Amino acid sequence: MKYPDLFPFSWFKGFRPESNDNLETKSPLRQLADIISSSVDQIDATFKDRGQKYPNLDAPFDPTTPAEATALSPEVIHCSSLIVAACAHLSATVNIPTKLLFDVGGGFHLSAALGVIIEGNVVEILHDHPSGLGVYDISAKNGMEPTRLARLLRLLATHHVFIETSPNVFKNNKLSSMLDTHKSFDTIQSKPEDKYVGTSGISALFAHTCDEVMKGSAFLTETLTDPDIGASGAVEDCPLAVAFKFKKSFWEWLEEPRNEYRMNRFMLAMEGSAKLEPSDAILRGYQWGNLPPQSLVVDVGGSLGHIVREIRNAYPGLKYVVQDRPAVIESARQIWEKAIPSISDGSVVLQVHDFLKPQPILDARIFLCRGVIHDYSYSVAKLILRNLRDAATENTELLIIDTITPYACLDDNQARVGYGIMGTETLPPPTPLLANLGKANAVPYILDSQVLVVLNGEERTIGSFTELLKDSGWKITRVFTISGSSGKQILAAPV
Repeated sequence: MKYPDLFPFSWFKGFRPESNDNLETKSPLRQLADIISSSVDQIDATFKDRGQKYPNLDAPFDPTTPAEATALSPEVIHCSSLIVAACAHLSATVNIPTKLLFDVGGGFHLSAALGVIIEGNVVEILHDHPSGLGVYDISAKNGMEPTRLARLLRLLATHHVFIETSPNVFKNNKLSSMLDTHKSFDTIQSKPEDKYVGTSGISALFAHTCDEVMKGSAFLTETLTDPDIGASGAVEDCPLAVAFKFKKSFWEWLEEPRNEYRMNRFMLAMEGSAKLEPSDAILRGYQWGNLPPQSLVVDVGGSLGHIVREIRNAYPGLKYVVQDRPAVIESARQIWEKAIPSISDGSVVLQVHDFLKPQPILDARIFLCRGVIHDYSYSVAKLILRNLRDAATENTELLIIDTITPYACLDDNQARVGYGIMGTETLPPPTPLLANLGKANAVPYILDSQVLVVLNGEERTIGSFTELLKDSGWKITRVFTISGSSGKQILAAPV
């Protein structure tokens, strides 16, 4: 499945902003309407040129169709992002304030409803009934009380997830079908612990979000107002730990015997989220081919080593080390020895290491931290990066792959000079849209809240990254943006 650009706040080719004189004569409502109209015209023209029709929201998602491929092309994604941003801005402007606040404040009901639907295997039940199925028939299969189930499905259908085709009859649409594991209801019922095994991981990702993350987020207020832990950056003081009453890291909690289902689901969810990235994203920014032969690449917190496998396949002349927790490295070893027996030649080393302790490798050419730094608060992230700095040589580089969250306002430093860092310059979107495209670019802020709840982590702005790296002995030299990837490649050198 191709993954759209989740951070589309740069300018796009083909859009011609009006002069300031023209803008001054138009109301904000008309300016927003014109952005929508112009962007729709460009999308229509693209599909017409290709002899296609824009994908139907009422039909299940099929990534193999030419129309879906076109819808996820960079030029269409940019136009779509402006439409979403302008529609949300227009709606917020004209909506009755209390109604809008009620929609925001009650958003947790959507998460709760989605969680019920996923655990009730409703999407899989409806998969075999493309014209729709009555709620009593759905209930006969999954055992849920039918009138309550109908109310939750109707809430979701009101937000364009599922379709109510006639009173109390529902069917899948483009959005709900994304949650389909493509397993039969009977298969899932016979072995529910394997529901997400062999799937895309999308359903597992949202099941995790609507379970642990939502329940943990309910304790944000209690956590942040607590005089003892409200300002703590410790992983054991996160809202999830307060909600589930444990005093350890999320990873340690998942490894407890009673959490096997959640652990398996989380691992499959993370594997699924990795699949959403372009398969060659790791090769399309930093130039691995410029490293001298036999240079040592150390993947810090590298999980099962899937990123190293991608790099190694393209650059077998380098040496690699994958570091992680003991249980993770043991799983990685089983996978590597089965799939890639040549690991025994020593070109790839799987090493147990706690990155909160001093780094044992002192001759690395590059330290790679993909999806690691955002898991931790400033103080903990600083410790991780300081350990790497202490182990670095003058030629060592650091490559962090994480989200960079844009500010919700114009940032003159970034717009003019990009903080002096190549690859961070931006141009503002058309007036009167928010500088970060608002609703069209909400995902990084949702992810920021998720890592805060689960780990006391943070998805950082470029200003925060600059300060964090400077404080731990590094300086950002360049940022790579990869089309279709949710993460930026942040390259740094020791100072």
